[in-house]
Amino acid sequence: MDAAVADARSRGTAPAERTRPSRGRLQSILTASTVALVGASDNSRWSLTAHAALTGYGFPGTLFLVNRRGAPAHGRETSTSCVAIGRPIDLAVCIVSAESLPDALRDAAAAGAKGAIALASGFGESGAAGRQAQADLVALADELDITFFGPNCLGFLNLVDGVSGWASPPPVPDPEPGSIALISQSGGIAIQLGRFSAKHGIRFSHVISTGNEAMVDAFDVARTIVEDERVRCIAMFVEAIGDAQRFDELTARAAELDKPIVMMKVGRSALAAEVIASHTGALAGDDALIDVALRGAGVIRVDSLEELVVTAGLVAGTGRLPAGKLGVVSISGGACDVVVDAADTFGTPLAAFSEQTQARLRETGSAYGAAHNPLDVTGAAVGGPQLMTDAVEAVAADPDVGIVAIVDVLPDGDLQRKPSARLTALGEAISRVDKPCVVIHQVTQDLTDDASRSTEAIGVDHRICGIDMAVKAIGGAMRWSEWRPRPIDAPTARIAIEPRPLSEAEALELLSAHDIPIVPRRLATNADEAAAAAVELGYPVVVKVVSPEILHKSDIGGVALDLGSEADVRTAFARVTSAASAVAGARVDGVLVAPMRSGGVELIAGVVRDPVWGLALAVGLGGVWVNVLDDSSLRRLPVDEAVVHEMLGELRGRSLLEGARGSKPADLARLAQVIANLGRLALALGPRLESIEINPLRVDGAEIEALDGAVTWS
Repeated sequence: MDAAVADARSRGTAPAERTRPSRGRLQSILTASTVALVGASDNSRWSLTAHAALTGYGFPGTLFLVNRRGAPAHGRETSTSCVAIGRPIDLAVCIVSAESLPDALRDAAAAGAKGAIALASGFGESGAAGRQAQADLVALADELDITFFGPNCLGFLNLVDGVSGWASPPPVPDPEPGSIALISQSGGIAIQLGRFSAKHGIRFSHVISTGNEAMVDAFDVARTIVEDERVRCIAMFVEAIGDAQRFDELTARAAELDKPIVMMKVGRSALAAEVIASHTGALAGDDALIDVALRGAGVIRVDSLEELVVTAGLVAGTGRLPAGKLGVVSISGGACDVVVDAADTFGTPLAAFSEQTQARLRETGSAYGAAHNPLDVTGAAVGGPQLMTDAVEAVAADPDVGIVAIVDVLPDGDLQRKPSARLTALGEAISRVDKPCVVIHQVTQDLTDDASRSTEAIGVDHRICGIDMAVKAIGGAMRWSEWRPRPIDAPTARIAIEPRPLSEAEALELLSAHDIPIVPRRLATNADEAAAAAVELGYPVVVKVVSPEILHKSDIGGVALDLGSEADVRTAFARVTSAASAVAGARVDGVLVAPMRSGGVELIAGVVRDPVWGLALAVGLGGVWVNVLDDSSLRRLPVDEAVVHEMLGELRGRSLLEGARGSKPADLARLAQVIANLGRLALALGPRLESIEINPLRVDGAEIEALDGAVTWS
């Protein structure tokens, strides 16, 4: 078993081996009609805040309080246990210690509960003893047929149904529900995101904290909630992704329902991954591959907490954007400069106004300067609101524009501030155009609830504070709107091959048998055969030792380059075979003799098995450059030729393949086919394949050939 997988399972972060909670079970927990607050006490801060959450969102069901001594709490009578309530309960919100949690689960299950919230910490995040305690808790819950969120979590708020299982200060001050489901492994982050959203007029349908995810993880919850027709977008704060299959199921279903997923996946650095492991017991995973997986599944990945909420608020409101780029109308010329820089930084495409649009802008008088994008209507719009509204309507009508950003001034945090006459006129103009419009305040600021409602009332539905934030969020919305699932057929037949160490000669034969061109070569078992092969192939030649146990031949002196005579070949044969014979346990089968190649571009193409994501293909500049330039592109398998074309286009060194500095342009169609064939071969080799690599893959115009190959098995 892979060490990383074994470690993940010991932490409880690779839950695929146990039965996942059904969507029906999770839905019944999230819509519980009878809730017991276990550990209720006026002396407990957690009890006070949990009670406030349970009663503050219009819960239509019945709430019971449980105190083992029977002492009154929060002005109400209590029961000494869940069983003592005398009627079945659906959900137990357990604000008890880690030591008391097993008994609390037994009591809740005896009272009929199928769900529980486990607030207590001191489990998987706290070392070996805690991981064992967490595993024991899961085993107990399985035996009792009860499903708990956590441990080390704050629970959930179901705002659309008024149901709370939240064990902390309420994160959302306004009980009015929205259409965004917020799912966060971190409860503290969920609280802050809830408060931030309230200050920006963004409302949630659900707020859910999953904590250590011993039984229920973020993807279980998301897969349940995505089916709710009242939910239009899922926003996720994720510290670890432990199961690629369920990630794929979620994102595929979200795509079918046309619901965007916005995700902040932390743990980009090695240090961050260590911090996550110490905090929740979760493994963060390789970030480059995670980034590829998210992008390939249509997930909008964000880099900050604020961006998570703002982007989710935008895509939940606009839905899929019409085709086109960003058109900008601004009351400030300086803001136009900021927009351009932000668009370049974040890859948000700006529209090029047509001649008709430019003429229309000049006719209306709204183009005081050049009639280009972004458009500066200048401060003249303060005294003449018609200038701004005319500009918005003209820009929205441009065929290259899919969404309009309007840089203006939103009401600030002062309760007395109301929308200006200009903003009111702007709301009317927005209602007349057939493309989504976003009003952007130039700097980040809070919006009071009154300010949000008043701008909504005049037709300004989409508001973002901060130009950089807005341009990046719009770019994310545009990429999701353009993304479509692209199913790729994977090989169904397996290649019958014994998973044993392969020499380079055997690896090249395997590649050649699957439409991957390889360099001409001869296997020589003695110096005479090596000399004859060199004459046949033509000098200069390369001599490389052949041994299944030696993958990195150069490291042990097993390669001789640029040999120009028979004497050189004979000497090289003796030297490389002698070096290989000194390697303990290595079987030496002879040497490979091949022509010495020069010119062209050397690439590396390889497939490796990740413990979470499965087989992944990497393509980059190879040979001596592979560790120097760090220029590569990644994709999960399967891939086809179109995907490989995209990968080649992502390389910083792609100009070398396009004929830079007078070199031959590569046959990109054939190159993409060869690399796609490598991916198909990797899939066909079965689950024991650990890696397969070509380095280098030489490309010289239409000439493409593998110069070296290696295969390893788990």
